[in-house]
Amino acid sequence: MGSSVLAKLADYGLLLVVPLAVLQNTGSVAWSIVAISLRGVAYAVSPLIGALIDRYDRRTLYVAAMMLQFGCAAVVSLSTHNTVVLSLAVFLSGLGGVASSISGQFVLVPALVAKENRPEAVSKLAFAVDLAKLAGFLVGGVSLGGAGQKFALGVVAACYLLAAAVGYLLPRLPVEAEPQTLIADLLVGFTWLKQRDLAFLVGTMALSNLAIGSLASVLVTLFGDRDVDPTVISVVLAGSLLVGALGSRLGYRLPRRWSAPIRILVCQLLLGAAFFVLTGAPSVWLQVLCFGVVEFAAGLSNVASITFRQDVIPSEVAGRVNSVIRMFIAGAIPLSGMVYAASEALHVPFWAPAIVLEALSLLVWSVFVLVIGRGAATGQLPRPAGRVGRANGGSSS
Repeated sequence: MGSSVLAKLADYGLLLVVPLAVLQNTGSVAWSIVAISLRGVAYAVSPLIGALIDRYDRRTLYVAAMMLQFGCAAVVSLSTHNTVVLSLAVFLSGLGGVASSISGQFVLVPALVAKENRPEAVSKLAFAVDLAKLAGFLVGGVSLGGAGQKFALGVVAACYLLAAAVGYLLPRLPVEAEPQTLIADLLVGFTWLKQRDLAFLVGTMALSNLAIGSLASVLVTLFGDRDVDPTVISVVLAGSLLVGALGSRLGYRLPRRWSAPIRILVCQLLLGAAFFVLTGAPSVWLQVLCFGVVEFAAGLSNVASITFRQDVIPSEVAGRVNSVIRMFIAGAIPLSGMVYAASEALHVPFWAPAIVLEALSLLVWSVFVLVIGRGAATGQLPRPAGRVGRANGGSSS
């Protein structure tokens, strides 16, 4: 938890500082959104990263991921006026972000926490991480406003370095299964994705992230374009993230009599309603209020969906399967930034594409829960048949 908190604090410091730095140096709202969105493009290669996670000691990979982000943040701090170098470093830092995120949420927690304790553990971890998002905005905004871009990015780099040091205190978690060929490892994740429940989950979450995945950085950029002070931006958005943290902390308290798909549907409906109101809000402050509700619902939904995936995916393939899932779900986040940037550049109604995508997300999951799934999917999914499933056998956790 300590390492994840430090890393997320750094992530959100980077999320605030980079777009504002690019905006100041280029004057382009579209390029500011694209620059920070490049960090999430790394999810396009997450299946390869997942194969590495399942092949080597999990702690070693986790610490290495943090060190990569530290090095990239240091390069960004020295390249604030070179947009090309800055953007490349942001992209490379995303590789470390993918590895640390998959390891922290989907591999280390199941390895260290008993199944019956995972919902509360995931909720506590998500709550702590969401508080770190808040702190990241505050630290980034105050550092940027008080001491400038280089100092703020230096603070971000230091947080990644501390996260690596704390992560090194974890126990070694060597992989017991014999590694397969790289192709076979990649096929494992994609084979599991053909499971009906996981396929629908990936579809709805990816569509939702295309709509709102970059919402925080979009709001940062829009407020910056209106000449709102960076410290004010950070404080206001931090308040919204605090509400989101509360949602994460309460996530495991959703009624147990509801199936996992029903819990996810309720959360997604709340999230969609708040987002739709945000897009038509006549004032900045109403937008901030709606953003807080979006974050609250996302916190609830994350706990429900993460614990569901931990329960149905065996630990020995968790890195490979979740890396493929994250390629689509988290990989949609940078594409969300591209959607908003394209709306701005092409002079189409700014919120229109996102509204359509969020509506499609709600439709997909509603069809699954109410028509196809009938609220099922609570136990471990059957293993995919064939060579890939047998090659990665072992007891399920």
